[in-house]
Amino acid sequence: MSIINLFKNRNNPADRFERFIRPHINTLYRLAYRLCQNQDDAEDLVQQFLCRLFEKIDNIEKLEKPVPWLNRGLYNLYVDNYRRRNREAAVFSGEEYLENMAVTENTPQSQAYSRDLSLKIENALQALNEDQRIVVLLHDSEGYTLDEISEIQQVPLGTLKSRLNRARNTLKS
Repeated sequence: MSIINLFKNRNNPADRFERFIRPHINTLYRLAYRLCQNQDDAEDLVQQFLCRLFEKIDNIEKLEKPVPWLNRGLYNLYVDNYRRRNREAAVFSGEEYLENMAVTENTPQSQAYSRDLSLKIENALQALNEDQRIVVLLHDSEGYTLDEISEIQQVPLGTLKSRLNRARNTLKS
């Protein structure tokens, strides 16, 4: 097929995939960043997920609610990668996190306060185990409901509630 025909044929798999995934790419990246806790790993995870997803374009276009399915797939890939690498714990990259945080004011005092607050939040999140940290980040930072998180992680709702409660108690102390 010539390149001219590719441009004429907007129904080729690559175009269909791009039209399908474009509205969801930011959501996938945010979730990947929360899971991986650094920009490079998050980009790699999303890229790896999209490569796997491209092969299934015919099936995924038919989904009524693609976001939970996409999030669950990305989460499952993260878990698979995590297990394969045998990491003991995910490292929270404070520098990249601070670089990506939006600063509401540009005064030196507000920037110093934001950095200090970010470091305190980072240290508090590091005190949590990974399961608790993921629930807190998805629920409190990303705004997912517990039902949505349950669907993404394929974990019973009661388990998520107890993880969130334990995490919040740990953060309070």
